[in-house]
Amino acid sequence: MKYSSEKKHIGMLIKCIEKKIVNELNKELEQFDITLMQNEVLRYIYFHEKNQDVFQKQIEEFFNSTNPTITGILNRLEGKELIKREINLKDARYKKLTVTPKGKELLDKMLELGPKKVENKLTQRLSVEERDELERLLILVLDGLEN
Repeated sequence: MKYSSEKKHIGMLIKCIEKKIVNELNKELEQFDITLMQNEVLRYIYFHEKNQDVFQKQIEEFFNSTNPTITGILNRLEGKELIKREINLKDARYKKLTVTPKGKELLDKMLELGPKKVENKLTQRLSVEERDELERLLILVLDGLEN
């Protein structure tokens, strides 16, 4: 075990885990020619456009990211013909974001793959009880950070 002999604080361990998860997910997504962040933004648009119009500002706020960062992601998604920007009839300054049929097809393929493969790799050395306890503890940590 690489990390057991080193005493690291919990925040550093979580950061190391997060980095490995992102790397694994990006490897899985390479076959679709999309990055994890592009996938997350595409999924956000897809799941929110059903109930409301989606605009760039919402995505910036949800992902706590800057305008230039989200603009770049949206430009790449649009260049891959996975999303389109449509003129908002209420206010032409804002472009409504929608997922194209090609984007929906890609999402279906990626949803089939899902994060399960990475999650299984992440918890492969844990028993079912340990997995449940890890999930419970992580939820407690997240809840604590929300307050």
